[in-house]
Amino acid sequence: MTSIEDLAARIDELEERVDALETDNEQLENTVDAQAETIASQRDQLSQYETRTDDLEAKLDAATDHRKHLQQRLYAVESEEPPTESNTRRSPLQQLIRLPSQALSKLTANQERARFIAKDIREYATNVPAGFALDASTIRTVLHAKEGRTPHTQTVSRVMDFLDDLGKAGVKIVKRRGTKRVIFTEHAVSELAETSPTSAGGSGITDVVMGWR
Repeated sequence: MTSIEDLAARIDELEERVDALETDNEQLENTVDAQAETIASQRDQLSQYETRTDDLEAKLDAATDHRKHLQQRLYAVESEEPPTESNTRRSPLQQLIRLPSQALSKLTANQERARFIAKDIREYATNVPAGFALDASTIRTVLHAKEGRTPHTQTVSRVMDFLDDLGKAGVKIVKRRGTKRVIFTEHAVSELAETSPTSAGGSGITDVVMGWR
């Protein structure tokens, strides 16, 4: 009889231990669920923060472009030096490359990025039947290597617009199969490759930058 009572007590003890383990397991599961919710919430907050940061960066670039543009317009009004004949024969993109060092501070961030790419266009562009092509992905890669961070999509688009506007007839933007590319004619690329920034004159900033929009 004693052994039966001992066995019953043992069973009761085991049941209590099982109940305790189930309680502990339930608490652990609740803790894990709570931590998972916290991690998910933090990820959402981080994603929102990154989105706001990208938007602020794009707005800052736009504001900087606008401020610099106003400065450039003022500089153009104050400048009395007329454009030279050699400058009028060059495309604005060529003149951009030839800007003297003292004029570079007057460029907006995106104008400077466009100049950086145009200087070594043969290195970055891909040869195609129409001439040379430069897509948004390549521009993003080049600017990332230059600045150490991935540029905002609007920044890449703005740089492409500058290359298109300043390249005049030798450059155009095309979009095929959802891919946006800047197409340079072979003649335009040859002219850009032959342009030497070190031989620039002092009036280039008046001829090129001041009329940009």
